[in-house]
Amino acid sequence: MNLGEKLQKLREEKKMSKEELAGEMNVSRQAIYKWKNNKGYPDIENLIKLSERYNVTLDELI
Repeated sequence: MNLGEKLQKLREEKKMSKEELAGEMNVSRQAIYKWKNNKGYPDIENLIKLSERYNVTLDELI
């Protein structure tokens, strides 16, 4: 499972929309779309925020 698939699965488990996640992460919906489709990747600060938001380790996330 690649990063985009993991992010989508975690987001869906929390029943969050892309817009809600983008708002919490302070990024655009396009950034969330790129992460989901492996066209771009979150920087380290956003990876840390994501791991905290979803209560997973960075190792589990990436």
